[in-house]
Amino acid sequence: MMRGLKVVFNKEMRRVFREPKMIFSLFILPVILMIGIYGLIGYLGQNMTQDIEDHRSIVYMENMPEEISAMMSDFAAQSEIIPIDGSSDLEAMKAQVADGSIDLIVIFPENFMETVNSYEEQGEIPDIQVFYNPSEDYSSEAWTRLNTALDGIVRPGLLAQRIGDMNMLEVFTVNASGGGTVIDEQRAAGQILSMMLPYLITILLFAGTMSLGTDTITGEKERGTMASMLVTPVRRSDIVLGKLLALTFMSMLSAAVYIIALVVAMPQAMGTGDLEFSFNASQIVMVVILMILLAFFYVALVGLVAVLAKTMKEATTYVSPLYIIVIVAGLFTMLSTSGGHETWEYLVPIYNVALALGEIFTQELTVVHFLLTTGSTLVYSALISGIIVKAFNSERFMFNA
Repeated sequence: MMRGLKVVFNKEMRRVFREPKMIFSLFILPVILMIGIYGLIGYLGQNMTQDIEDHRSIVYMENMPEEISAMMSDFAAQSEIIPIDGSSDLEAMKAQVADGSIDLIVIFPENFMETVNSYEEQGEIPDIQVFYNPSEDYSSEAWTRLNTALDGIVRPGLLAQRIGDMNMLEVFTVNASGGGTVIDEQRAAGQILSMMLPYLITILLFAGTMSLGTDTITGEKERGTMASMLVTPVRRSDIVLGKLLALTFMSMLSAAVYIIALVVAMPQAMGTGDLEFSFNASQIVMVVILMILLAFFYVALVGLVAVLAKTMKEATTYVSPLYIIVIVAGLFTMLSTSGGHETWEYLVPIYNVALALGEIFTQELTVVHFLLTTGSTLVYSALISGIIVKAFNSERFMFNA
């Protein structure tokens, strides 16, 4: 039995590794695409951020008191302030804010400083009108700069003039003498990974299986080479297992290349070249086991479709809905909250592996949930493989291409 399985496995390996186009599409192109795409995302993102920071905000200002202008020198240095008066067409200027020609319109009420300085209990509080466009990056940045200046400099400065000792307004402070953020860097890095990698692993494993799986079975039926293989002394169960194991191995290699390229490129895309991830031995072992089982499950699914299909076109049509299911299952884990998952969720095919992968990275996966995930995935794969073996033993399915 082992000899026949080995012969089929080696045959499939030779078929892939002797074909330069197959090697390029499975192992070289993914690296080029992943590093290129994420590198471009990081480059464009950094350029956009730098462009927004370097932009001098176009601000139309009405009735700005000299005292306020002196306090907002930093804001003025980053802005081109254009004075306006009550005779200006406010509606026309608001239209320019809407189309991005103007970043901000700031209107101080008349006699602003007199109202502030003559304030009495329950008296009038002057209101500064600000018009900005949150859908425009320049306008949003200008509003942020203005708000920072008003709240961080102008307001405290005017209050100090009014009451003298600002400490009279301080009832207590927070973290003035210590304290701060407490963070587990390993867990924080795992949180980042848990958002993206489980989703990408589930999709990339299936993507690597789709074309190879349909070509290995349906393609050979269509070309007539499957019939030649079936009349050899090799048992059909060995043929099935040899093909499925070869496909699993190739799917794992292809996905591993994608994931390594992703981990290399992701810090550049996020603009954090010093982003570091580390895994302990148990995490690596669990990830590898889950990837192997998920790859075998995918191979079994695609193999079943490929056996039932008569042509490559028909097989591709059948596989497409499975791909959509895989994407949806991955999205569910990407958008789900960490912790608090029900036990039955670790029995749902595909979803359970993505869920378990995410919890490995955040160090939340329990032994029970890991065993439920691996056990259920193995059972599903074995059942589907059994169906494929039965189909291989059926002349109706194997000789009707």
